[in-house]
Amino acid sequence: AAAASSPAPAALFETALLDAVFARLLAAAKEEHAAVSRERLRDSRTKRNRRETYLVAPTRSKWRTRSQRFLQRRRDLLSTLPPAALYGAIFLQHLLEVDASDALFPEHSRRFEDSFTESVSDQFLLDATRGRYEVEGEVFHFAESAANEPESAFLERILTALRRLVPAALLPCVSMAMSQSGLAALERASLCAAAVSGGRQDVSYALCEDPEQLGGLLVTMQVHRHGFREYVVDSMAVLVDDDDDDGPRPCDAATSSVRKAATARYATAGVVDVVAFEEVVEIRHRGQLVPMESLCKPILPEASLHRLATIDAKDEEEGMSEGLFGRPLRCVLRCLRRRCPRRGRDGKAAPSTWCPGPPGERGEETVEL
Repeated sequence: AAAASSPAPAALFETALLDAVFARLLAAAKEEHAAVSRERLRDSRTKRNRRETYLVAPTRSKWRTRSQRFLQRRRDLLSTLPPAALYGAIFLQHLLEVDASDALFPEHSRRFEDSFTESVSDQFLLDATRGRYEVEGEVFHFAESAANEPESAFLERILTALRRLVPAALLPCVSMAMSQSGLAALERASLCAAAVSGGRQDVSYALCEDPEQLGGLLVTMQVHRHGFREYVVDSMAVLVDDDDDDGPRPCDAATSSVRKAATARYATAGVVDVVAFEEVVEIRHRGQLVPMESLCKPILPEASLHRLATIDAKDEEEGMSEGLFGRPLRCVLRCLRRRCPRRGRDGKAAPSTWCPGPPGERGEETVEL
């Protein structure tokens, strides 16, 4: 009878990922709260509202439930995405859904200071001439437009295409996703802890109708960094760091790259789903791949287990929640290790809590958009 009532491995794996996502969000909110308390960070109403999304247990629980519903809608992702990409998809979907819902809140409750002009994100209007956009197959790239086309004419063309395809109700959130706001969410959802220096950064967005859902739209965002000769790693974030030097580290410019991409589905009912997520980190030094554990954050670092358990116990004492990690924390690592082999230093498969490396180095195939 006990065995019959035990959660299935898939359910444990799903719970582990949700716990990992909201643990990181909670930890970030607590760190910001501490910085504000010590007067190391200037506070604002929107920052305070963002923190309370995770510091207030009922609100955090509500958003976790919405993330769980996302996984219920997209059961296919559990079997098609490797753990690191699935973690990123859950994280990004949550961030995009929070963004999309913000306009529905009264002014004093909003979490962001986004502004709009005739329902179009002002950030999109600033970014439209900086990246490459594709709307229903038509390419808009100001750097490659006619030499005599003024910026205002270019903006008018891309806005006309955008309004022709996007329903008025979706225009604010879709235009925001196709700007630095969307890229910031993509960056936050990724596991790469390496910041590159120099080289080239190619930013692109694509928008099209969803062939699988009437009235739905697919927004794809991508950032590709390459040609860089140096990178810096947050040594406190990665699992293994053999280099005591926190300064820039050299790499091979010709063969090193970091690419992050995702596709989100926006439905007229206000539902936001991430249907694809990919992060490929491939940094080489003297022809050798830098180990992934030295470049990327684990989904849930073993070193963080005690700290997170302490945070959870304190929350229970304060009556803030039933405990974010009511289940044994060990199940997180256990579930992820079963699902995600990596290559150790000896070239053999070894357990890991993440696998965002290039194909052939992580035991998983790249998920193409």
